[in-house]
Amino acid sequence: MKKYTLFFPLFCIVFNGCSGAVTQPVIAAQTWQVGAGGSAQAEALQALDFYPNAITINEGDAISWTDTAAEPHTISIPPAGQAPPPGPPQPPVGPGSFDGTTYVSSGFMRTGVPFTVIFTKAGTYKYYCLIHQPEMIGTITVQPSGSARPKTQADYTSEGQADLTVDIGAANASIATFPYASGGPHLALGIAPGLATGPPSQSTVMRFLNAPQLGTQPLHSTVAVGGTLTWTNQSNNSPHTVSFPIAGQTPAPGPPDIPAAGGSTYDGTVFTNSGVIPPGQSYSLTFTKAGTYTYYCLFHSGEGMIGTVTVQ
Repeated sequence: MKKYTLFFPLFCIVFNGCSGAVTQPVIAAQTWQVGAGGSAQAEALQALDFYPNAITINEGDAISWTDTAAEPHTISIPPAGQAPPPGPPQPPVGPGSFDGTTYVSSGFMRTGVPFTVIFTKAGTYKYYCLIHQPEMIGTITVQPSGSARPKTQADYTSEGQADLTVDIGAANASIATFPYASGGPHLALGIAPGLATGPPSQSTVMRFLNAPQLGTQPLHSTVAVGGTLTWTNQSNNSPHTVSFPIAGQTPAPGPPDIPAAGGSTYDGTVFTNSGVIPPGQSYSLTFTKAGTYTYYCLFHSGEGMIGTVTVQ
């Protein structure tokens, strides 16, 4: 009889209150960290993906995305099975939670400021950066609450860092494919793996280039009075501009996609702008007055996409 007396308390520990219901360990909700984009070499090299771009979580868990680069991104989650709405990114939309039915978007993310969403309904969901489609598409699998999670945060952090390293390396390697004569009058307006005719890459270089190397930045070119420079967008994933303000000034604030202005010549006295140059397109400008002039990509000057031209 003693052995049953000793066994009974142990039995009650294993079973909930001796009622026969097995006590299950409580799996608490968790907030997961995911990177949005990434950069290296003073923002010259940009990685366009989510790191990691696939994650499995539980109902009640949250994901917190952080953009550590100067290049802006969005976290935009449409209802299950739907594509995101067309058009440019809008201000933040929706609640701080997602149930598979209501569109949620961060709007333009600010560098270093997390955007967090709680997932309340099991399912598999796609999400997007509206600025960098189709490169930046992620997948979130939400399991029922209490499910065993397949990976830890450390696993996802390691996977994301490995992918980011590959994408930054591909951006760096693309510089060596500069397709024109070094130091000549034909410049690359950004560059990416596969050049302009390649499929959209998750790697890109936000710089003006006149040789197969980054060299000293801002990029400097020299041209004779009456000479012409030509820029071709050799990226396959980003628009750019060639924008010369009046000499000694910086571009006026405003949207980067303002129309072309100033014509095909430049003497330093009139704002002269290419307008938006998509991948594969070119822009030429003839310089008619001696001087040293600074120009910008209106989309990416914040990443250091700035050049100078000395006309002599």
